[in-house]
Order: sequence, then structure tokens, then C-alpha cells
Amino acid sequence: MQIAYDLFKSSGFSGNHTYTIELITALAQRFPEVHCNLVMNWNNRQDTGIPNGLQTVCNSRILPPPLLLGKALRTPVRIAGNILLKQAARRADLYHATNPAHFPDGVQNGVVTLHDLIALSEKPWTQEGSKRFYRNHIRSILSQARIIFTVSEHTARDAREHFPETAGKLITTPLAASRHFSPRPYDPDLITRHNAGDPAKPYLLYVGEIQPRKNIDGLLMAYDSLPSEQRSCVDLLLVGSVRSSSNRHYFEQALDRLGSQNGIYHLQNIPADDLARFYSNALLFIFPSFYEGFGLPVIEAMSCGCPVVTSDSTSLAEVAGDAAMTVTPGDHEQLVHAISTMIDHDERRRAYRQRGLLRSETFSWHRTAELTMNGYKQALDP
Repeated sequence: MQIAYDLFKSSGFSGNHTYTIELITALAQRFPEVHCNLVMNWNNRQDTGIPNGLQTVCNSRILPPPLLLGKALRTPVRIAGNILLKQAARRADLYHATNPAHFPDGVQNGVVTLHDLIALSEKPWTQEGSKRFYRNHIRSILSQARIIFTVSEHTARDAREHFPETAGKLITTPLAASRHFSPRPYDPDLITRHNAGDPAKPYLLYVGEIQPRKNIDGLLMAYDSLPSEQRSCVDLLLVGSVRSSSNRHYFEQALDRLGSQNGIYHLQNIPADDLARFYSNALLFIFPSFYEGFGLPVIEAMSCGCPVVTSDSTSLAEVAGDAAMTVTPGDHEQLVHAISTMIDHDERRRAYRQRGLLRSETFSWHRTAELTMNGYKQALDP
């Protein structure tokens, strides 16, 4: 079986990128009869993140870089790239668009992964660019795809609600933590190496993009509202990129509203091994997002043995199960109470640590690969 994949981006720690790399790796390991062709930009010489030695994985660097002719001519370059992508798709048994934005119109043998339908929400934290794309294109993409993989049951329910005609094509393939994430011993140099505060102080941790949907302002206000003895004895580390000027402005405004910015540290571009160490040695991981398609950082934290406080809505409740303390996103008092309670109770943190480790073991990339393979076979069934 020949499967072509879009690999427009081959570095970073976004959920979409992690999904693509981990899925292809697991498929190559579990199903050697599947040959995976990664369709990439021709100037992409970065390490894909896929382990060396997988004989059934090859790279096709055939696509023009998006800014080949500058920003003004991005559209004709994109059109040329889509033509080349469709040609690569026709040479394979299936083309798997691991991001709907990479599903060219007219592909006859395509399947697609739907990570979420956040852009169809009317909430103020939905991004305008995503809104335009999803409102203009997502129905057509889902209609053309032979199979639609969703990363959670929540996303599948969203798809059925917005597009009832897709119900017979939906297959849920939950994600899992990358192989990097497992409990790591204490590293006394970790905090110093990343200039992240006092190595002697415990810290609370957030990992994810800095943007309004993630409820960063709610997290900052909750930390600032902790009882003074807790606030002064525990730092808050936020690990994540700021991808736009509007998100940077949002972050700066949220910081400016605090009574004090002492103890708050923002880190970016943390290597995977050090990120696992940050998870493993955090007092508590906090992820109060308003809306997620899956919520990989929750499983990553659990895989590293870090107790978790997260939201009780969208996919996060599904992913966390009873292995995390959950709160209603946007409820300031609930979040402050949850964080404060977890800081004060060692036994409760130990209990959630053990529950989280057990919960994380129920998510496996090999299981994701098996469910995906079932979908491929269904897509090819005449």
C-alpha cells in the first residue's frame, strides 16, 4: 500500500506536527507493507523527526516554498504546489492530508484528519484566517475525502453536528504522547540553563501556544490571586510560542493587568528532552483552555508523572478522564481553588500523579496507527 502525506512543516512542537510524525513512525513500525511518501517543500533539509532506518519511508521534495516569489505572489505559488501535490497523490493508493488546509480540491483518493472545528465557533478567540478558510472550504474538503479521521470523540461530535452527511465516514483515532515524554529525574541545572527563576523554588507549568483560546489571561489571574504565601513560594512557567503580533499584545496586556509579574517566566523553543524534564519536575501542570480538539499537553504531562489541572469541556474532559482535577474554563474562583488545593495537599498530587501515569498508558501511537490502517482499508474498499 502506497500512502502519500503532506509534510509542509517538519519541525516544531505543534499538535498537528506531532500527530503527523508520530503517526507515520508508528505506521512504518507496525505495518511494513505500508510505504509512506512524505511530500515536502524542495528547500526543506530539516530533520523530519522520523527515526532513521525506516525503510518504507521516503521523502519527495517537490513542492515550491510558499514565499518562493515573495508575499505578493503567494497565490500562484500555492496553485502550482497544489498541482504538484495532486500529481503525487495520483501516484499513490491514497493521499492523507494530515491537515485539512493541505487537501487540494479535486483529489480523488484523499483522506483527511480533522483536528477540530474551532474556527466554526462564534467565540471571540477564534482566529480570522482560520474562520475564512473553514467557512469557505471545509464542507467541500470533508465531502471529497473518502475517510475523515478525528482525533477525539468530541471532534467527531462536532463534525456530525455541523456536517451530518459525514457521519458514515468518521473514524476516531485518539492521539498519544510522543516517545520523548516519560518521567525524568530531577535536573538541578534545568532552571538555570533556561533562565527560568530560582532553582530552589517549586513551579507550576503551562505548555502550549500563547493565545486567547488557551485562556492564558485566566491562568495568569489565577496565579496572581493565590494566597500570598503560595504566590510568593511557587513560580509559574509558561512554555510556548507567540505566533502573531495580536497574540503578543494579548499576552502583554494580560501581564500588565496583574498586581505583580514576579515569579512568572515565559520560555520558548525548549528541546524535547528538556520539555520532558520540565513536565516531570513541575509541582503541577495547568491547562485551562477554552477549547481543544484533543489536548496533547495533558497527556504529555501525565506521561511524565505530573499532576494535572485542566478544563472540564470539549475534548479535555474526554482525554483527562478521572486522572486530572477539572474546572470550568473561565471560572476564576474554581481555577484558583483547584490550584491552591493541589499546592497544599501532597497526597492529592501523588494520587493524581499515579492516575495520570495509568491514564496515559491507555493512549498509544501504535493503537492510533491500527485505527488509521483500518480507515485506509475502508477507503480502498470498492
